Amino acid sequence: MAQYNFKKIVVVPSFKDFTDIVLSKTQRKTPTVVHRHYQISRIRHFYMRKVKYTQQNFHDKLSQIIADFPKLEDIHPFYADLINVLYDRDHYKLALGQINTARHLIDKRWRNCH
Repeated sequence: MAQYNFKKIVVVPSFKDFTDIVLSKTQRKTPTVVHRHYQISRIRHFYMRKVKYTQQNFHDKLSQIIADFPKLEDIHPFYADLINVLYDRDHYKLALGQINTARHLIDKRWRNCH
């Protein structure tokens, strides 16, 4: 049974805030201007780079959320029971599973797009 530090769990932002965080980071870290005289392949590369960067940011943020929350099998039985009483064990596992599914769907969409 491993010791777990519950203080390292960060607050999960709402959907709107989460999207705003990722998109603003993409806007800051990637080029933002496409000129009219660019060839179509260069424009395509420009937007594919933005899409890839956004996908990677979503993947990283969702992976961080999944990694921060403890696995119920790895924590002390007292804390596992406490989570079961406060949040319902099934709901907790289902929520983390949905985040994992969202991460896989975003990765799959990128592979289909690329």
